[in-house]
Amino acid sequence: MIKTISKTDLEKCIYRVRNAGDKERSDDKYNEASVLVLFINDKVKKNSSILMIKRKDNLRKHAGQIAFPGGRKEKEDLNLEETARRETEEEINIYGEHYSIVGKFPKFFTGTGYVVTPFLGIINSNSNWRKLLKPNLGEVEQVFFPPTDFLLSPKYQLREKPPINSSMSMTWTINYNNKNIWGLTARVLVTISAGLGLREFPPCDDI
Repeated sequence: MIKTISKTDLEKCIYRVRNAGDKERSDDKYNEASVLVLFINDKVKKNSSILMIKRKDNLRKHAGQIAFPGGRKEKEDLNLEETARRETEEEINIYGEHYSIVGKFPKFFTGTGYVVTPFLGIINSNSNWRKLLKPNLGEVEQVFFPPTDFLLSPKYQLREKPPINSSMSMTWTINYNNKNIWGLTARVLVTISAGLGLREFPPCDDI
């Protein structure tokens, strides 16, 4: 059972995952993007959770999906870490001084035409981020915090056929409180599980 997540835990995870990204594809066919996976430690309860969002149902892409804060790289972004930080500010009003980024995973390609770099970080224990948390209602319907030990438990990570309108051949799914986490988001969670030694590494043949 996973309790709190330390910087050392994530550093080891990132090292183990260094060769677990997707097989290389021509990047010019994909739009660069990044996401931010933020762990929240509760030192009193001695457990942790992961910050996640549910996107609005009326968006042009990824409508209604469960995701991490993040999005497409813009011209003004110096790098993909800056993209993840900017999108997190825009989507949920959490700024960089409230968390520490430990590192990043290799690239993941999506069936919707993106090549995504996940960044992993931890909310600072002395931060007042909860008072500042404010979803951008034009993009985000809900912010919620599933327990880390649930999301990363292999028994809840299922390999299934994707929704009918998806271009993916297979997908990972995790059902949390009737919220269906699938696609890239589930793939990242399964990869974190593998990096922490909880399961084998997932296949790289979703698309």
